Amino acid sequence: MSLNYNLETQFLKKVEDPNNITNKREILTDDQIKDILEKHPKIPKDYIAYLQEIGSGNFRECKFKVHPFLFDLEDIGLEDHYELKSNVYFFGDNYCGDFSGFDFDNNDGNVVEFWHESGELYYTNQSFHTYIREQMQIDEDENS
Repeated sequence: MSLNYNLETQFLKKVEDPNNITNKREILTDDQIKDILEKHPKIPKDYIAYLQEIGSGNFRECKFKVHPFLFDLEDIGLEDHYELKSNVYFFGDNYCGDFSGFDFDNNDGNVVEFWHESGELYYTNQSFHTYIREQMQIDEDENS
């Protein structure tokens, strides 16, 4: 499956202020991608394509952040505050305390959300590509 993010890239160019530093993103290097794939061989390809084409960082003036790596609650020091099954790793956050990621036990490539208020996982039944478009607030006509 070949995936590209040309429409999303053009959309962000249209709706973001290019002078606003909060919209800065960084394309990952081949070595960074290789490292992610070695650590998480079941990572969805649409997430990897996103990192290669759009890059890690914020979009839409900090509406959402895609990280250049996967992390779990232990990595950010929240393991004592929440109980979450293992093999759930996050790629992003919404700046409101909620995280988005993948449940590798499911192996379906769909995004899960961790809601900090309830401490629960919500299964979106959406691919990364579909989910990230929703976070960008792109409608069916490629408008915001």
